[in-house]
Amino acid sequence: MKRRQACACLAALCLLLTGCAQQASQPEETAQPQEEREPVEKVPLSDINDRTLTDKLSLYEEYDPVESVCFYITVVGGNEADGTNHTFEEVNSYVNLQGMTGVEKIYSECIFQVGDETGPLPGEVGYDAVGSNATINVRGRTSTGYEQKSYRITLFDSAGMWRGQRAIALNKHPGDNTRLRNMLYFELLQGVPGMISLRTQFVHVYIRDRTDPDAPDAFVDYGLFTQVEQPNGRFLRNHGLSQNGNLYKANMCEMYRYEDRIRLATDPLYDVQAFSEVLEPKSGDDHNKLIEMLEAVNDGATPIEQVIEKYFDLENLTSYMAFNLLLGNADSNAQNYYLYNPVGSDTWYYLCWDGDASLKDYEDALLDFSWQEGAWTKGISNYWGVVLFNRMLRVPQYRQALLEKVELLHAQITPQRIAEQIARYRTTVDLFTTVMPDVAGIQVEREELEQIYENMPYDTDAAYEDILQSFERPMPFYLSDVQAREGTLTLEWENAFDFDGEFIRYDVQVATDWTFQSDTLVYESMGQLETQAELPLPDAGTYFWRVVACNESGYTQIAFDQVTTDSGAHEGMRRFVVREDGTVEDA
Repeated sequence: MKRRQACACLAALCLLLTGCAQQASQPEETAQPQEEREPVEKVPLSDINDRTLTDKLSLYEEYDPVESVCFYITVVGGNEADGTNHTFEEVNSYVNLQGMTGVEKIYSECIFQVGDETGPLPGEVGYDAVGSNATINVRGRTSTGYEQKSYRITLFDSAGMWRGQRAIALNKHPGDNTRLRNMLYFELLQGVPGMISLRTQFVHVYIRDRTDPDAPDAFVDYGLFTQVEQPNGRFLRNHGLSQNGNLYKANMCEMYRYEDRIRLATDPLYDVQAFSEVLEPKSGDDHNKLIEMLEAVNDGATPIEQVIEKYFDLENLTSYMAFNLLLGNADSNAQNYYLYNPVGSDTWYYLCWDGDASLKDYEDALLDFSWQEGAWTKGISNYWGVVLFNRMLRVPQYRQALLEKVELLHAQITPQRIAEQIARYRTTVDLFTTVMPDVAGIQVEREELEQIYENMPYDTDAAYEDILQSFERPMPFYLSDVQAREGTLTLEWENAFDFDGEFIRYDVQVATDWTFQSDTLVYESMGQLETQAELPLPDAGTYFWRVVACNESGYTQIAFDQVTTDSGAHEGMRRFVVREDGTVEDA
């Protein structure tokens, strides 16, 4: 009986389900219309070429750069197979000044250890090392001519890394009497829009030379150095950039095409050493994108606006110029910078490198060193010799963008801020600059050094005025080679460009001495409009000539050219020699 009841219930349930299925499969026209949905708002995908550089500011908060760290370096020599079989004396003999080419670096192996004033510390790099864990070599260009050297330490893979770095640059800054300008430069750079800074650290260096049997067995105090983060693939990764992007260090690059040296690595005439004299490759060996960019920069048929739109970031370009101009870092036009290009991007960015020549306006005046730099190095004319900036600054909208960035940074980098940083650094620096070995490298008396520290903060205000005035001046120009024919000497020079389109007049002088004293003059033409002058061929001897451009508003400018004599370097002139046979040679 119960079984029949269960079957009946099951049949009823089937009928019920069948009815539900028939209801669910009713024709579509009887279903309720679906309500239209509004799409949610989404941020559009950005183009990698539109990215502005953004630094990883948290990196600078990990360590106090002013608190001195101790490096202990034992030079032990290496082996011939990898070229490290050199004594420490040979390492220090390396000199590679501007203009020198084909100079090979000299390496030795060393034991590198990190510690405090007591010695190497447990848990730090190299604490228990008994054999080589790194190489050492002298680094730099101009600084290699000084007695006190700067060094580069390159840790072996097995040694690990120090603060995420394997290449460690130790800068002595022998030309900086304050010993703190590079630290100040890179700390002020932190947070500048569109720029990447470098981590820095004051380091007390001790070196023990095991390659010289007569050297002390104990560590020798080499004094204060500034460790500066080395731009390379690991640096890019640490700062959140493209580790495998293209990265080049400018050794002498005014952004010309340099067809004879900048070649593809597959070119039979490719010479990496010749290449590096212009731009030293730091990441990768595919130079296609670099060549493409340089060709565009030097293509006068393509408007510079198109070139900058495709290959550069305006925020980065204006920040690079404005920052260096305000800090008076004149040696930033053709060198002391890096070019960075991310993977998958057409855009190239300028990265700053080496600021130990910044904020020196007061010091140069105090020590009467102003002759070392031409008047054109003050203000935007300092970048006029660089193809990219030359073309860019001819466009009013770009000049306005640069001026706005100058105003922004001038309001941020105040004398008060600089003075506070200097006071902070001196808690460490003063411990070294009054004792050996650093005191031997300081080229000013202590009273003068105090004056320099006190007045450095106001150099930005002087630089700001120079920048504003430079917009009013004609731009610098080059003097051509002299030409002699049929008893006549011809002088020619480039036009001086004026941003306001004013007429330019030229004062031309030829003299027997670089001073151009009135009793040495052999020719003078003042206020002429032409960009050439002719004069009777002078008697056999050595002569100097110069041209000064003056616009309608009365602002003047000298030529790029420079002459060096026993008295030093003299800007805005050239020299030539008239031989007994009437021929002429530029000297």
